[in-house]
Amino acid sequence: MGVISRMTMRVFAIVLFIFASAGVFAGQLILKNTSSSPITCTVDGWTRASGGSFDWFIKVEPGQSFYVGQNTSRPNPPIINWANCNNLQTRAMTLTPKGPNQTLVLNGQQTRVLNVSLYSYLPTLPTDNFESLVAYVVKSWQAQHPDVLLNAVLSQEVKIYDFTKLRTILGNDGFDVVELDVLYLGFLADNQLINPAQISGDAPWPVALAGSTYKGQLWGIPSWLCMNFIYAFDKAITRQKTLDNLLSYMNSLPSAVPALAGSFNGHWAVPSNYINAYVQRYGLNAMPEAMQMPPDNAVISQLVALSDTCQKNGINQCTNGYFYNGTGVTPEQAFATGQSSTEMGFSEQSFYVNLYNPSQSAPLYVIPVPWGQNAQPLLFQDSFVSSAATCKPGSQCSRDAQAFTTMMTGVAMKNYIVQSQDLPAGTPWRTLLVATQPFWQQSQIVNNAYYQQLRPIFDTAAPFPNNFTESVQTTMDTQICAALKAQRPQFDCGDSAKTLLATGHAKTQPRPTSGESRSKL
Repeated sequence: MGVISRMTMRVFAIVLFIFASAGVFAGQLILKNTSSSPITCTVDGWTRASGGSFDWFIKVEPGQSFYVGQNTSRPNPPIINWANCNNLQTRAMTLTPKGPNQTLVLNGQQTRVLNVSLYSYLPTLPTDNFESLVAYVVKSWQAQHPDVLLNAVLSQEVKIYDFTKLRTILGNDGFDVVELDVLYLGFLADNQLINPAQISGDAPWPVALAGSTYKGQLWGIPSWLCMNFIYAFDKAITRQKTLDNLLSYMNSLPSAVPALAGSFNGHWAVPSNYINAYVQRYGLNAMPEAMQMPPDNAVISQLVALSDTCQKNGINQCTNGYFYNGTGVTPEQAFATGQSSTEMGFSEQSFYVNLYNPSQSAPLYVIPVPWGQNAQPLLFQDSFVSSAATCKPGSQCSRDAQAFTTMMTGVAMKNYIVQSQDLPAGTPWRTLLVATQPFWQQSQIVNNAYYQQLRPIFDTAAPFPNNFTESVQTTMDTQICAALKAQRPQFDCGDSAKTLLATGHAKTQPRPTSGESRSKL
C-alpha cells in the first residue's frame, strides 16, 4: 500500500471514529474496552473478505469505547453480523442502520463467546429501543462470568416468526441461545434445530413446563407467559365469567363510545382466537379438533358476537384493520382516554394503559377473555432454547447456555424487566406474566393488586398448542378468516400471500414506535 493510500485510510478511520463516537446514531456497534491493555478488533463490512475495500484493524484503548457503523458502500446489505476481538468472534449480531446500538464489553479475560437472542416483542416507551435493558443483561452476565464474552441481541430484525429464517437463526451462523415463542416448538424439535432442555434455575409453573414439552421431552426453559384479557375501570367486569355474561354486560354500557377496543385481525390472532373459542365451547379435550378445518360455524358465531361489541355507527375498528394496521390510536390509547369502555389485550398491555392515562382515579380491573361458555384459559409462552448446531449437549457452550438461562429466568432479572427499571423513574411496570413460581411468591407481587388478579390463572390454565407448522397455520388463517368475512364482510383478512410468521405473536397491536410489539399479529 502506498503512502497516499495509508494516509487516506488513516484520515478515513479518524473521521469515522469522530463521527461514530458521538453516539447519536442508531445501529452502532460499540466496542467497550474495560481491560488494562489495548484490544484489536475487526468488524463485518470493514474487511476485504466481508466486502470492504481494506482490512481495518480497530484498536480500542484501555478504558475507551469505539463506535463502528455499517459499511453502506459494500455490495452486501449494510448489516453488521460479526466482530472479531482478540480472536473471539461473535455471530448473528443483526446490527442494521435503523436498529438499536449494541455493546460488546471486552474485559481481556474472555476465552469464548455466547451468542444469544432475547425476545424483543415487549412493551416499552415510544423512544426506547431496549438498549439500556440489553446493557444491564450484559453487565450482569459479565460480572458473574468474566471469561465469557456475551453477544446479546434484542432486535425485531431477528425474525423469529418466520419458519424459513428460523433455520438460519438456529443454524451454524446463528445464535447459541434464542428466547422465542413455543407455538412452533414442535417444528424446531422435529427438524432437530434445538436441544433437549433441563431446568437448573427457578421452578416454572406446571403449565409453563407443559408448554415447553413436546412429545414427552422438555425442549425449552420457560420465561414469559401470555394470554388475552379484558380491561375495564369498572369492577363489575370481574363478574363476567362467560361469553353470554360479557355480552350482556357490554350491552348495558353507555352507547356514546364502543364497548370494546382491540384487534381481531392478524395471521396469528385469527387462528389463536378461534382455538380459544373452540376450547371454551367444546372443552379442553377437543383442542386437537380445534386445529382441524373447515371451521365450526358455532365457534365462528362466538367470535363474531364478541367482536361486534366494538361496533359504533356501523364501523368496527376491531375487525376492519384500523387497530391492527396502526392507522390511528392503539386499543390501549382508545381505552385509556375514554374512547372505549373496555379493551382486549395482554397482561403487559396495561403498561400502555397506565402510560396513556397516568392519573387515572379508578383501579384497573382485568379478566381472562370469555370466548365461550366454559372458562378455560390458554397460555402462550416464550422460552429459551439452545441451538443443536452450535451448542451441543455436554459442550462448554451448553453449560454457558444453562448458566445464562438460569440468570435470565431468576427473580432478580425478572424484577428488573417487569418493573421497567431500565426506563426512567415513574415509568409504568411492564406487568408481564412471569413463567417461574418464585417471582409470584415475593411480597411486592403478593401485595400488588393488578398481579393478584392474574395469579389465579395458573390454577386452571392450559398451554396453547406448540405444534404449529406453516401449513397448519396457513390453512387455519385462510379458512377461519373467510368464515368470519362471510358473516361480517368488512372483516380484514390482510395479505393472504404474506408469510404468516413474519411479524409477531398472536396478539393485538404494535407499540407506538418504529418497531412492533408482540401484540401485533
